[in-house]
Amino acid sequence: MTGATSEALQTASRSAAEVTGRNWLTTTFYRAGLAAVLSLAASVGVARAQAAAPVVRGATEWSVSAGAARGITFLQSVGGERYLTSQLSWGRVLTDLRGPAWVRGRFEWAVEVVPVFAEWSAGKARGLGLTPLGWRWNFEPRGRLAPYLEVGGGALWTSAPIPSGTTGSNFTAHAGVGVRVFSAHGQGLVVGYRLHHISNGNRLRRNPGVNAHMLTVGWTRMGTR
Repeated sequence: MTGATSEALQTASRSAAEVTGRNWLTTTFYRAGLAAVLSLAASVGVARAQAAAPVVRGATEWSVSAGAARGITFLQSVGGERYLTSQLSWGRVLTDLRGPAWVRGRFEWAVEVVPVFAEWSAGKARGLGLTPLGWRWNFEPRGRLAPYLEVGGGALWTSAPIPSGTTGSNFTAHAGVGVRVFSAHGQGLVVGYRLHHISNGNRLRRNPGVNAHMLTVGWTRMGTR
């Protein structure tokens, strides 16, 4: 066996080990998220019998979460992207209860920072992002159970193009659904799903973009101060 062949085999072995480790990390994250969802479901009956969630006009929400995303084939995007993110978010509930009974809720505006973005399926990009336009519709709580819908838009900067062959500065957008289960003092677990989009906004001739399923799990605190 030549030196070049031996080196190639060693490189392939290391690459396979890296992919296996990262796939294990993603799988573990998704399993943890599923466990959290099941825990939330088990808590619904208890939550309804307890005091109301602190989602009121003027409340301020701070949250921290992590997300795992898996790219899908949708419109111009090709599936296969894998990435992890972290989110730091601040929001403020701006309205009292509004709307008909089946969608009755309160509107919240939020700003989100993404201090860590890590992609490994193609260029092993690292980066950060900012989502200044976050809108959340908080449905009327059921005890300490507080579901919501959200949409948001912002930007992402990475060390390598996302996806390959495009650019390292992109626009982002998402639409999602989630639920919080509050414990005492306005703190609680939050689990959410997002359809996450990354795109260069047609600044280049090629704009395949990335569309991905993302599961997020984190901690939130809501109070009047």
